[in-house]
Amino acid sequence: MTKKTNSPSRVGREDNFIPRRLNVLFSIVILLLSVLLARLAYMQIMNREFYTKKLATASKKTIKISSVRGEIYDAKGQSLVENQVIQVVSFTRSNRITAGEIKAIAQTLLQYVNVSDVSLSKRDKADYYLADSDVYSQVVKSLPKEKRYDTDGNLLSESKIYANAVASLSDDQLVFSQEDEKAAELFSQMNSAAYFETVNLVTEPLSAQQIALIAANEKNLPGISTSSNWNRVVLPTSLASIIGTVTSEQAGIPEEEADAYLAKGYSLNDRVGTAYLEKQYEDTLQGQREIREISLDRHGNVEKIKTTQEGSKGNNIKLTIDLNFQDQVNAILKRHFESELASGSALYSDGVYAVVLNPQTGAVLAMAGYKHEKGTQNIQENALGTVTDTFVPGSIVKAATLTAGWETGVIQGNQVLTDQPIQFAGSAPITSWFTAYGNRNITAAEALQYSSNPYMVQIALNMLGQPYSPNMVLNQTDQLSTAMDQLRTSFGEYGLGVATGIDLPLESTGYIPEEYSIANYLTNAFGQFDNYTPMQMAQYAATVANGGTRISPHLVEGIYGNQEDGSLGDKIEDVTGKTLNQVNISSENMAIIQEGFYQVVHGASGFSTGVALANSNVSISAKTGTAETFVTTSSGEVQSAVNTNIVAYAPSQNPQIAVAVVLPNLTDLNSSTSMAITTDIVNLYNSLYPMN
Repeated sequence: MTKKTNSPSRVGREDNFIPRRLNVLFSIVILLLSVLLARLAYMQIMNREFYTKKLATASKKTIKISSVRGEIYDAKGQSLVENQVIQVVSFTRSNRITAGEIKAIAQTLLQYVNVSDVSLSKRDKADYYLADSDVYSQVVKSLPKEKRYDTDGNLLSESKIYANAVASLSDDQLVFSQEDEKAAELFSQMNSAAYFETVNLVTEPLSAQQIALIAANEKNLPGISTSSNWNRVVLPTSLASIIGTVTSEQAGIPEEEADAYLAKGYSLNDRVGTAYLEKQYEDTLQGQREIREISLDRHGNVEKIKTTQEGSKGNNIKLTIDLNFQDQVNAILKRHFESELASGSALYSDGVYAVVLNPQTGAVLAMAGYKHEKGTQNIQENALGTVTDTFVPGSIVKAATLTAGWETGVIQGNQVLTDQPIQFAGSAPITSWFTAYGNRNITAAEALQYSSNPYMVQIALNMLGQPYSPNMVLNQTDQLSTAMDQLRTSFGEYGLGVATGIDLPLESTGYIPEEYSIANYLTNAFGQFDNYTPMQMAQYAATVANGGTRISPHLVEGIYGNQEDGSLGDKIEDVTGKTLNQVNISSENMAIIQEGFYQVVHGASGFSTGVALANSNVSISAKTGTAETFVTTSSGEVQSAVNTNIVAYAPSQNPQIAVAVVLPNLTDLNSSTSMAITTDIVNLYNSLYPMN
């Protein structure tokens, strides 16, 4: 049998095939190496900066530590708020600590501190229960398969498994002893801290012995130490209501404002102002944060801690208000209101308020008030009411009505109109208090002096395009909305019905109804429809006093630094009122208004409405306002009442103060108490700061 052998051609083909495969393999390897080298070149050369920063970020942690908040002082440097230093237990969380270790620390710490304020959610209790690794493992093992694995049999993420473990716990499993609840409270506070973050724990005040025990046992309490912290204390002054509040460390920044604060560099647990001056001047009062940079090695261990920014106490603010003057204004209000209460006239009044401004600068010199619980003898200080509470102003608005007449061209200069009963068909007449003495021709200035309602109604009718004639029928026209807008615009030039611009958030802009009738429009011309705050009325008085420049009121006089001991330092920045607008009338017409204000007090006519103010030690110019209102007695009886308001300034020729006094809902329809209050305030200011 002949043995079969491979043919030469076949062997040659196989010998050539092996090198070709090796060449392909080598080519692929070279290609992959080329891609890898290209990628390395891209990372290390072309995009080196990006990856360097990324590596640095992964190996570094930045920690921000809040500093003490700045303080608030009155015009003379008297403290209105303080930072009360206290000793607290603090916990700094390392990056290697486990929940179980935190639980053990909390249980140990409870031996040295007292916890009374326990507020645990179900999730807080679950976290404490599952912090024990053995317990957690057992709970996870008992979970149904679908709570641990997905449909492909892959293990779920740890976060999902943990959430399922929490959800599986029954209420019975989370019933703790009183001591465990206290430990859970500490655990919850400690566990909320981010890596390397320090949190101050809420406990009962620490005694010297407790502080010493904690210090002596620090080796058994990793991350625990004692440190100084502060509580914000608003001192009990007549300005307490305008100071505002500051959040606790536990509350941190308000959730609804978190994004804005975080964008400014705040941390979630930073303490911030939430109302009034604390909120308005948050950026000033908030201290500079200490910033620490923590460097980690490749194993996550701390290599170095470097302070990149030193912390410092926040700047301070000093107010324009002298607390002594403020307190004495309060005393004046209280004395007169209690007298009205004693007579029964103020039994259903809302209270009494007064605002004093510097008409040249807008500085608030006093904002005082008392809120009254209707039907009782109870009153309480309420400075905040001067910017939040609204009242029917009455005739004080008539200078603004004249302004509307001039601006719309329906009256010219000191124009004479007839004060007469305004009689519309089918309705009661609109009169002045002195109409019973007969019709009389009066000027614009006299309309202020005598407080003429018919003069103002005729202006309003002319703005409506319906000049007055006896027994006329009022036509509801499209012009009503235009005329009301024009009237309110003129009022707004003095601050009535618009934001005053005061450096306090949440001020009321008044009660300005969107729906109204022709009758409402006409009564608004003499102050019997829209409602305003005492601060708005004071800005109105100040605008007249300075010749027509509306300036925003401001409570803060300046921003100040700190002395080395933390006390009030040197002024850093002045705070001034802003010019908001100029009343759009001629200087001659403004002079008519000022003449009318002067004659209200000093006019020789028996019809002058404010002659009682002439008893002041300095010359006062003013406009009185008596608004008709009603009160409901405890028996349900509806009784007539009046708002007795005053806007004034002094001295008449060189005004240094502008005053608004609001005394609403008095049942003594002839009360002159608001004038007595105004006189007392002017005299008081003059005694402290002579104006002549």
